[in-house]
Amino acid sequence: MNAVSHPPIIIFDVDGVLLNSKGHFLAALESMHDRYANWNYELLARTSAVDIIRRFESGAKKRSIPSMNAILRNFKDLIPNRFRRLIYVATMGKKIRKYDWKFSDFFPGTEKTLRDLQSKGIILGAASNSNGDRISKWFKLKKVDDLFPLFVSRDDRKTYGVKPSAGPLLALLVKIKKYYNYSKIDRSRVAFVGDLITDVQAAQSAKIKSVAVLSGHSIREELEFHNPDFIIPNITYLPKILKILFPE
Repeated sequence: MNAVSHPPIIIFDVDGVLLNSKGHFLAALESMHDRYANWNYELLARTSAVDIIRRFESGAKKRSIPSMNAILRNFKDLIPNRFRRLIYVATMGKKIRKYDWKFSDFFPGTEKTLRDLQSKGIILGAASNSNGDRISKWFKLKKVDDLFPLFVSRDDRKTYGVKPSAGPLLALLVKIKKYYNYSKIDRSRVAFVGDLITDVQAAQSAKIKSVAVLSGHSIREELEFHNPDFIIPNITYLPKILKILFPE
């Protein structure tokens, strides 16, 4: 194997890409009926459950206290009272975790697609703003943990940051390089698959290819605005674009 020759590498976001996160959506939808929060109802009427989820997701920071403060700021306009906002955020966090295991699942065809990619010699990895224990449990539950010997998660944020920073993706590539004993990683042979604008931005910052999927929390128009290399309906379309994604 020469200095830059290695199989293609595909890194996946988890929520909205492999996992439908239906539990998160239902938790957010139910929480919007929480009268104790004393919502700004005029604004709430123009807010969707996906918007609620995005407010939580965009609060991810390098450390837990800044994350909590960021989430509280994200909900300031929706829940003006700080004490009630704090109670809502804490309660919502617990509800998301509970509903996640009760209602979420892998998208249809996910395991088959992942194993198809592996059978073609592609190296798989995962980079998520979710916590590592949750990712490990989902991978074991869906029997794909053998496909992902390496991943980075929110647990690594103090060291690598979180998306849209390129840090998590670059850190994972370093781990892959060491794990497979590659002398060098050719970034033209690496792609990141995500559903959010921040995923596209992270891939672009890391100077790797970006594949946006429409199975998550973003619509085509907002993804197109950020110019990913590819936009596909879901990951089952990945095998169809491999020859274009990684031309030999």
